[in-house]
Amino acid sequence: MNMEIIQSVVSETLVNLMLAVITLAGTYAIYYIRLGASKLQAQTAQIADEKARQLLNNAVLDVANLVTLSVGAMEQTTAKALREAVKAGTKDRAELVALGRDVFNDVKKQIGPEAQRVITKNLGSFDSYLKKCIENEVLKVKQADPILLPESIVFDDSAQPQ
Repeated sequence: MNMEIIQSVVSETLVNLMLAVITLAGTYAIYYIRLGASKLQAQTAQIADEKARQLLNNAVLDVANLVTLSVGAMEQTTAKALREAVKAGTKDRAELVALGRDVFNDVKKQIGPEAQRVITKNLGSFDSYLKKCIENEVLKVKQADPILLPESIVFDDSAQPQ
């Protein structure tokens, strides 16, 4: 009878020990699964951030390239002749303001709604950003040709949508 009691106690102890080992192994497994899941979430967020950053970068580059082309084209065709006419007194400065609005509207029409949405989401107003890009490009044109009048392509701030 003593042997049966000892075997029973040893069996119970072994079962309890096995259950403790299984519980510990399960705890470690859950810990590493959660650790892996959080690492995967961080990597996914990083990929999403990189994609968002790339989308913004592409949209900004598209706007900058289109503004450069549009301002350059207007300077070569319309703005140069219009400035000379304003200087001679045959045209009004308001036409230069309208030319700036035309460049703005042309570029805005050519930039896709997704690019506009990305820029608005990350930089605020798309219209404001586009206006600043155009003004910057006009400044570059003025600096490249020092004989240009101060009012090459201009904006009338009161008429410009925000």
